Amino acid sequence: MADEWKIKCLVPDLPSAQEVLPYLERMDSARWYSNFGPLVTEFEARMADFIAQMSPTCRTPLHTVTFSSATTALELYFRASGLPDGARILVPGLTFSATAASVAITGNTPVFSDVDPDTWDLTPAIARAALEKGPLDAVLPVAIYGYPLDMDAWAAFEAETGVKVIVDAAAALGNQHVHADVPVIFSLHATKPFGVGEGGLLVTSDAALADKCRRLSNFAFDDGTSRAIGTNAKMAEAMAAYGLAQIERFPAVQARRREVLAAYVSALGTKHFHPKTADYVPGTLLFDTEGKADAVEAALTSANIQIRKWYFPPLREHAAFRGADIAGQGVSNELPVIESLKSRLVGLPFHAFLSDEDISHVADCIRKTTV
Repeated sequence: MADEWKIKCLVPDLPSAQEVLPYLERMDSARWYSNFGPLVTEFEARMADFIAQMSPTCRTPLHTVTFSSATTALELYFRASGLPDGARILVPGLTFSATAASVAITGNTPVFSDVDPDTWDLTPAIARAALEKGPLDAVLPVAIYGYPLDMDAWAAFEAETGVKVIVDAAAALGNQHVHADVPVIFSLHATKPFGVGEGGLLVTSDAALADKCRRLSNFAFDDGTSRAIGTNAKMAEAMAAYGLAQIERFPAVQARRREVLAAYVSALGTKHFHPKTADYVPGTLLFDTEGKADAVEAALTSANIQIRKWYFPPLREHAAFRGADIAGQGVSNELPVIESLKSRLVGLPFHAFLSDEDISHVADCIRKTTV
């Protein structure tokens, strides 16, 4: 069905077979396909340099560990972090289900929070308010839709409260800088701006944490024996081959995405987009319809334009999380901002392969519905 859309919502932008071939030939020559091979080792080192260049205020060396996905990276972080059994971890109620699932599957308790009405983030202020309502062992803020978080503010929160912070920046590689005191997880899924197919990264200044997570991703082997219960969450050499090729082309990928974003802003103005859109190219582009999300969805769908309502319904409405703890606002134990965003946000087609005509067509349909 997806192939029948006139304008698709999301199209991966990965290296071509020709761009990846030199790295695959190296893999074939080495006959090394998994288990921390030379391509994975090189990719980790180059990504550490790439992220360090994005984080000029971080003076501490960063360690980058690859995983089979961002989800397994989060799961193994929680296993390695030293949190108590059944830890209560604050999670925004507006995010992809894997964020909360990584908490629950590791035996911890997700506690859902509301988000800021302007940035749609779980903020330090919201986390402090949640702490007043009950104990928390950690906070898992999300760089929603690929817009970066204020890492200095989160580091200050951790220093003031003693509550651990781990950032889910799945779609924000290329935008999110790293603070020495706050580990960050990035996704390399095919649908992300820096996509390789499947994969994830843990970035941390804590060498011991990085080493423990790496060992857990390979059955916790140490000197040929398992010192703990580990799993198989390693990145394959073939995915690292795509990653090394993607590093070379990523400036062009971002430049093209910036052009597409500029065309949308030119057609629709800045009012209806996230406030950080002026400075950052997001992973997915959400349009604030000001309460007309269903009408805009109907208009675009009838024009054979594919849209997505990331991340609705919100997590508290998923069967898997029904009955989860809520860090409510005021006395109502509700999440009013997220509830209001359900009728406002629509994910527009946003990828490198949109033409100016495609964007004009999307904008025309929106204007006819919202004016």
